[in-house]
Amino acid sequence: MKILVTGATGFVGSVLVPELVRRFGAQDLSAFLLPGEPMPASWAGEGVRLFRGDIADGEAISRAVRGHAAVIHLAGLISYWKRDRPRLMRVNRDGVRCVVDACLRWNVERLVHISSVGAIGFRTDGILADEDTPYNWPRNLPYMLSKYEGQGIVEEAVRGRGLPAVILNPASIMGPGDHAITTPHNRLYRSVSGKRLFGSFAGGLAVVDVRDLTALILKALERGRIGEKYLAVGANLTYPDVIRLIGLSCGRKAYPFRVPAPMITAAGGLLEAASLLTGKRPLLTAAYGRLSGWTAYYSNEKSRREFGHEYIPVERTVADGWEYYRTTFCRPE
Repeated sequence: MKILVTGATGFVGSVLVPELVRRFGAQDLSAFLLPGEPMPASWAGEGVRLFRGDIADGEAISRAVRGHAAVIHLAGLISYWKRDRPRLMRVNRDGVRCVVDACLRWNVERLVHISSVGAIGFRTDGILADEDTPYNWPRNLPYMLSKYEGQGIVEEAVRGRGLPAVILNPASIMGPGDHAITTPHNRLYRSVSGKRLFGSFAGGLAVVDVRDLTALILKALERGRIGEKYLAVGANLTYPDVIRLIGLSCGRKAYPFRVPAPMITAAGGLLEAASLLTGKRPLLTAAYGRLSGWTAYYSNEKSRREFGHEYIPVERTVADGWEYYRTTFCRPE
């Protein structure tokens, strides 16, 4: 099976591509990268065929998709900075449209579209949301909106154009293999391990181990019902619990008292206002502040049932993620 992976240089791609090489061989694997984007160390030198271009360039995507039986669409942009709204829509919505059109043009046998829990609605009463929970995120959260609209393009193409697609909706991704030190995942390891951390967001979130998501993607190449959405969620836990688990893993005391969301929202708003003058990306945004107080938990029952998947315990996810961070980014004492 000839497979094309978009977004192959990110956290998930750096873990997924080596697994694809082991299973299918590099001769049947291609990756779509941005111009000038380097390959991650995890699969550089494996002989994977490279295509380069803009994900929202229909002709570039079409050239890459041609001749492949399956496409795994990982490429996406995550940002809660309101100035990134045009880029979010271009990558997460318009890029999906280009991938869908190319898959239909070249009669791809299976598209595995990696969306987000942000494209699914959430509950405010503590009950787990599932794949049928109506989308209800505020429209002024452009990341969620861009993923929702991109996912809608896939679903519409399934219904109206016969696109053979399966959708995975992963929660916040953790675990070993995040090779970019600046990501929120790694910044959290750095903060907890480097000093005693006292503050914490007030709400809670769903998380998934990158190895679980990789396994589900591999299963979705052959299984899963066309047009269906599958939440990829390993655990639901509060932000203080995440910090406590990281503290246990790296042997640091953590005192994650909850900071009220309005305070974080106000701070984020000030930093965003300052960014209008500096042009620099703010460390915190008002949108992220609002999210910090919400509890958005999701059910993994459907993915467990239909893919026969058992998720890695979150304690192991956090511990293995810390070990990767320690050995990759920490200088020996």
